Amino acid sequence: MSKDINPQDSAQQRSSKLLLAMGVVVVLGVLAYFVLTLVVNRRMPANPDTRYTAENGVSVYYECDLWPVCQMTEDATLGRALELASAADSDDGNYQVVLFQRGDTSTYADFIGQSESDLKTAYGVISPLKVNLSIEGATVTAVRCDIQAYYAVLATIQYDSGDVIYVSGLTKLASINDIVNLVESVSLS
Repeated sequence: MSKDINPQDSAQQRSSKLLLAMGVVVVLGVLAYFVLTLVVNRRMPANPDTRYTAENGVSVYYECDLWPVCQMTEDATLGRALELASAADSDDGNYQVVLFQRGDTSTYADFIGQSESDLKTAYGVISPLKVNLSIEGATVTAVRCDIQAYYAVLATIQYDSGDVIYVSGLTKLASINDIVNLVESVSLS
């Protein structure tokens, strides 16, 4: 009996090895994706070194190196608001800004819904996702909107007294931890 090699068996073995190798590459890719997602989205603890109470009664603890701009400003949409920014110029590649407006439940019928609508009109497709924020003594409703290379954070912080802080934040960074930490440090004076 001769020992002829069946070409079909050889091709099947090569195909099986190739499929196995492709499966390993896919599994490694999925694992790398999960690891990178955990690294980018992990919560970084805040190290506030400065407390500021604005004219509108909003108090915030923040890192002065991270947020060198802290002032009252006149925003076209929010009116008079406390502004914290990571740079004086919005052309800075690491520019982040957060605006805090104080009001009550009648100030906006639906602040987050209106803001999402404005963002959709301005940028087209946005992908809002609920964000879990907690502030002692307040009920917080917040979303993160993915807008191309930007992240917008919109939040309504409602206190038992009826006072509300409306938050609009924008970052060009892949992580929103700096804004989340800032929002969670807010209080009313």
